[in-house]
Amino acid sequence: MTDMTNRQWRVARYPAAGEMITRDDFEWTAAPVPEPDDGEFLVRNLYLAPGPAQRGYLDTRQAGFFGEVLPLGAVMRGRGIGEIIVSRHPDYAPGDIFTGSLGWQDYSIQRPHGAEFVFSTRKIGNPRQPLSLHLGILGQAGGTAYFGLQEAAKLAVGDNVLISGAAGGVGSVAGQIARLKGAGTVAGIAGSDAKCRWLIDELGYSAAINYKTENLNERLAELFPTGIDVFFDNVGGAVLDGALAHLALRARVAISGFISTQYAKDEPAGPANYRQLVFKRARMQGFVYFDYWDRYAEAEAALTAWYDQGGLIDTECLYDGLERMPDALAGLFTGANRGISICRVESS
Repeated sequence: MTDMTNRQWRVARYPAAGEMITRDDFEWTAAPVPEPDDGEFLVRNLYLAPGPAQRGYLDTRQAGFFGEVLPLGAVMRGRGIGEIIVSRHPDYAPGDIFTGSLGWQDYSIQRPHGAEFVFSTRKIGNPRQPLSLHLGILGQAGGTAYFGLQEAAKLAVGDNVLISGAAGGVGSVAGQIARLKGAGTVAGIAGSDAKCRWLIDELGYSAAINYKTENLNERLAELFPTGIDVFFDNVGGAVLDGALAHLALRARVAISGFISTQYAKDEPAGPANYRQLVFKRARMQGFVYFDYWDRYAEAEAALTAWYDQGGLIDTECLYDGLERMPDALAGLFTGANRGISICRVESS
């Protein structure tokens, strides 16, 4: 493999706290394709999925939360799906489809890992086309939405549901699952009128709120006159605080992320309306997808069935080419993306 080239994005600098991530934080390099040792296999990367946690790999304040901060010069970490090209492991064969932390590169050496948070791996037994589905609605985005609603939120038929970051990767799936599971009102919060229309017209949301132009407090009172039973939060900050003021009795708040404040320059203040958790005897729980890694097959089966039946719509936002990965990651923080961001490694 030494005559082949492995294109790579490496960490060039650490953006300052509160600084937007840019292409200047990475260096475009190339190296020979490595050879696997015993117990290893070589994976050709086909698709990568940028995620907000990847920003944390460049932030020393986030050390230990989502994996160790990457040293300068290291290949940027990121989950992907690819094809095994060469194998020296008895349980993995050339042609098998594999998902794991493949990194921002064309090729990587891998070995099996269990439920080890960001390094968890899986061989896809019955791959679907396009393979990017296994990173999106049938993968981490779909699984996060599924377990967040099913376990952290304990969604029940008839629950009135609010989802923040509703036009993002996880949010765009969570709203659809809530509808499919028999929720009552399903409202989403997004950052543009176009995204709000998309939530209603294509994804089946009951209503949508443009937090940039509408009064959030007034709209929540209008849409949830008896209160919010389930709040699936992806953004934190002022949106979380505003939603807490409108909780129903025994509401459940599932915290999937806090992208609005996670990499802010200054430590954000806590929610002033947390007292509503006492007044309404409500529960707020954080979770991550890898908490339920051993139940992946359960989520995959449900998500696949909904997708095959036409009830679950793929919300993929595709970037073409490995060279676009910095743009795909930055777009998560600027609102440029809609749906599940995926980067096809090889340009079409």
